[in-house]
Amino acid sequence: MPDSATAQWVRLCELNALSPTGARGFDLQERGVDDLFVVRRHELLRGYVNSCPHWPGASLPWRKHAYLDQGANHIVCHGHGAKFTLHDGLCISGPCAGQYLEAVTLRVEEGRYVSALSPMPR
Repeated sequence: MPDSATAQWVRLCELNALSPTGARGFDLQERGVDDLFVVRRHELLRGYVNSCPHWPGASLPWRKHAYLDQGANHIVCHGHGAKFTLHDGLCISGPCAGQYLEAVTLRVEEGRYVSALSPMPR
């Protein structure tokens, strides 16, 4: 979690740009790999750092925005096969079972913009 004294809110996208049952990654540092991703499942909205706890720094998706399993029920690390719950990022199967994805604080501004408390120094 970022230090509250140096943390910045970063506007990511409009809420309606997120699929009602999907995930979307965001490359805040413009490195060509997502720093964080947002999961939406109807009213549920969660943000996580794009890093597998089994191998810190390992990107979860095999392609842009491919964070969820086929049924959109779990977050998946495509490198290790680990599965995580949507609501809290708990690994329920795979080499990091019992560990959590690092959560990113989100808020919806003006009822339409999704912003994240940036986990990265800007």
